[in-house]
Amino acid sequence: MGSTKTLVTCFLVIILAVSLSNHNHDVLASDARIEGFSFDNCNNRCSEDYWDDECKNDCLRAGFLKGGQCGSPCIPCPVKCCCQK
Repeated sequence: MGSTKTLVTCFLVIILAVSLSNHNHDVLASDARIEGFSFDNCNNRCSEDYWDDECKNDCLRAGFLKGGQCGSPCIPCPVKCCCQK
């Protein structure tokens, strides 16, 4: 009985860890109210291969002092890299 309880506990911990690490990084319309976040300079589409780190670095290289973040002004809109002044 003790080994079954241990297995179930481990299984639940794994499920919890996976669910917490699988969160979405999108900035959607509700986040557009964050002070200072702008959708004025959005260009490249964000994808599994191109996300916040690449977006931030590309924006810094382009001269945007605050870098950039992947975001979308609305739920059906595509998620793009938005450079921040």
